[in-house]
Amino acid sequence: MLDALKRLLGAGQSPAADSDQQVLAVWAKEEGHKVKTVSGQAGGMVVDTSAGWRVEWGPAQRPYFTGKELRFRFDAGIPGDVQILFLTRVLAHTLESDVFQRFTDAMQTQMDNSLPEEMRWLAMHSKVALSEHPVLARRFLMLSNAEGVAKLWLDPELTAGLEEAATSWWTDALIAVMTVNRGILTIRMSGDKLEVNQLRLVAAVFDLAARKLVDAV
Repeated sequence: MLDALKRLLGAGQSPAADSDQQVLAVWAKEEGHKVKTVSGQAGGMVVDTSAGWRVEWGPAQRPYFTGKELRFRFDAGIPGDVQILFLTRVLAHTLESDVFQRFTDAMQTQMDNSLPEEMRWLAMHSKVALSEHPVLARRFLMLSNAEGVAKLWLDPELTAGLEEAATSWWTDALIAVMTVNRGILTIRMSGDKLEVNQLRLVAAVFDLAARKLVDAV
C-alpha cells in the first residue's frame, strides 16, 4: 500500500527541484517572509514568517513521501506530552495497512519504534469524536492522548477553516498530515509540484491552527 502511494506521489515528477524552489520563493516574497537556502549535499529551503512559524522544504523525512517534503512548523510552547494526529481517513487506512504489513512480514508483537510517530499513534491513541462536525467526520480522523486539549483546539473558528479546506483543496489525493508533538504543531505534505495558491491555502489553515493551539492550553 505504501509503495503504491509513493508511486502515485512520484508520478510525473520533474527530475529537477528548481521549479519548486522558485514557487516557494515567489510565495514567500509575496507574503513578506524571509527565505534562507540550506547548504549541504541534500539542500533545501527555510522560510521564516513574522507570525513565528516556519516552512521547511527538503528531502523527505517520512516513508510515505518520495522526493521532497514540505513542513509547516510552529513551536506552540504547550506541554510536550500532548500528542494529536489529524489526517484523512484514506491516508489513515493506507498507513494502517502498511503498519500491519510490516508486523506480519516481521512477525512482530510490539510496536516498531523505527516507524514515524504518526504511524504508531494510529494504533496507540484513541479517536477523538468528530460527530459534532459532520463535514470533518466524513473524511478525517483525529486521534490524541489528550482528548480535552484536542476538542478545545477544534473550536468553531478552526472547525470552519478545516471544513472549508475539506470541501475545496484538502482532498483525498493530497497526502498531508497535521500533528502536535513535543509542543510543536506540524503539517507535512509533499514538496513536489508546488503551487503558489496551494501554499496560500495551506499557510492560512496552518496559521489559524497555530493560533488556536496556543489558546487551547
